[in-house]
Amino acid sequence: MKMNKRLGMFLAALTLLAFTRPGSAFASNSIACNNKLVTGSYGFTVQGTKLGGSGPTGLQVGVALAQFDGNGNFTQVDTVTIGGTVVSDFTHTPATGTYQISADCTGTFTINFTDGRPPVVANLVVVDNGNEIDTVVTSVGGEQGILATSSIGKKRFSIH
Repeated sequence: MKMNKRLGMFLAALTLLAFTRPGSAFASNSIACNNKLVTGSYGFTVQGTKLGGSGPTGLQVGVALAQFDGNGNFTQVDTVTIGGTVVSDFTHTPATGTYQISADCTGTFTINFTDGRPPVVANLVVVDNGNEIDTVVTSVGGEQGILATSSIGKKRFSIH
């Protein structure tokens, strides 16, 4: 009888362990990927190459600060240089945009600038439970291949 009781306790413990390990259906450390995961301020570094279109071409570098609302909308200010020429700085009216995060933590966003630059569409991946957004530009003003640009956005933490 003691052996059956021990075996039963062992099997119960093993079953409990199987259902509480990371990745099981009953216990998961993952956070739901959706628009709400991307909320708050993110600082981005931008780098790439502008290959064509109006204005300067060449190496593109910049920084941006975007404020995401968790409902698919954001605003952004940036400073960008292309080929050593400043094409935007923080003094312009903030750009507005929309974003969509899928359940697999991939998504897209569109930036609509207010200073004459064409709209930018990018694909993105949300990583580190929403603390980072990695992007790659897929079209500028409806033209594919004009920018070979990527960026990494890190979530800013505010102290209240």
